[in-house]
Amino acid sequence: MAFGDRKKKKYAEFVETVSGEIVYTGKHLVYDVNNPLPYIRYRTCIAMVCTGSAILAAAAGLYRAPGTDRTLYVVLPYVFLLGFTLLMCYRGGKVVKAGNPMKAFDYRNSLQPLLHWAYTSVVFAAILLICYFIHLAKHGTQGCSMAAVVAFPLMAALIAASDLWLAYILRKNEWRETEIKPEE
Repeated sequence: MAFGDRKKKKYAEFVETVSGEIVYTGKHLVYDVNNPLPYIRYRTCIAMVCTGSAILAAAAGLYRAPGTDRTLYVVLPYVFLLGFTLLMCYRGGKVVKAGNPMKAFDYRNSLQPLLHWAYTSVVFAAILLICYFIHLAKHGTQGCSMAAVVAFPLMAALIAASDLWLAYILRKNEWRETEIKPEE
């Protein structure tokens, strides 16, 4: 399948009218009212967790913790954690922007990948913590301040915990198809 064919398949639910306007013709999903969280809290949680994780990941890079300056097996998981956290923040912004009801296109291309990015971020936070503590055990604090020695892994652990909580929220709350087309 060529790249153009995949792109056509991805955007098959969008049609160009005679006047040149692009119109969505696919299905819509609505946030189920029986979910444990009301929609406004759900949306707020997604925005806060994604933004908070990105801020924590960026702030962790400001500390000169042991192994964070020249040790590849500590720096590389941190870079991946930062990247996946920023991607998760981008997807979270798209989910918040999509609103309720949500196009099935936005659900497939924003909400479902957000869950995967959250899990990936948790995995890289765990890898970072393991590598950091291995480096700390082998080489000691290397003259770094105790605040940096403690704050760096604490931030990585907070990122992992908040991303696990986000994944729990995303899995717990359901969206269902609706027959009603929203007015746009």
